[in-house]
Amino acid sequence: MNIFLFGATGGTGKEILIKLLEHNCPVFVLARNPDAISIRHHHLTIIKAVCMILKTYKEQLSTCDVVISALGTGTSRRPTEIYSKGGQQIIAVMQKTGVKRLVTLTAGAFDPTDPATRSRIIKYIVQPLFKNIYADMQKWERILESSKDIDWTIIRPSRLTNGKERGSYRTLQDHCQKAVVKSVVGTLLTLSLSTLLLQNTFIKK
Repeated sequence: MNIFLFGATGGTGKEILIKLLEHNCPVFVLARNPDAISIRHHHLTIIKAVCMILKTYKEQLSTCDVVISALGTGTSRRPTEIYSKGGQQIIAVMQKTGVKRLVTLTAGAFDPTDPATRSRIIKYIVQPLFKNIYADMQKWERILESSKDIDWTIIRPSRLTNGKERGSYRTLQDHCQKAVVKSVVGTLLTLSLSTLLLQNTFIKK
């Protein structure tokens, strides 16, 4: 299974890349500056390109079975369109190449209809603090929901932390597990990989 990964230079993207390579998956990644990716592996292909210019990576993506988007803003909380505009470019190149399977990450804290987000900390601190990022994530999700020829899955993790994986992950369609306040990155990646391998699980969800 060939995988195309967007966002490999970010913290979560890097961990996704490591996990994929541990499973011996052939992975293609983008980097404006290839030196920003220190990992080297015989299954890793680093493409010097930018997400917004499709022709710089269209050929390589056409050979892939699955696309993962871990695009993000890093530590910045400024207004952004990295999720929506970057996501639109991903959809465009997938449509041009006939690749249909997409797994993308947003966040579990922005949905006001989710019972797990109704705590005072999330409502009065987390949501206002990250409102610019959450607004673009919501826009990206709406774009996906209106797409007809992409088999997408959105993963909304709770707060991500570094550390050892403990126990097993839990999933709940549409909303977060109420008792879960944080997720170890490795546990999220285990979920991501299982989602990829179970191709008919959580399609358009």
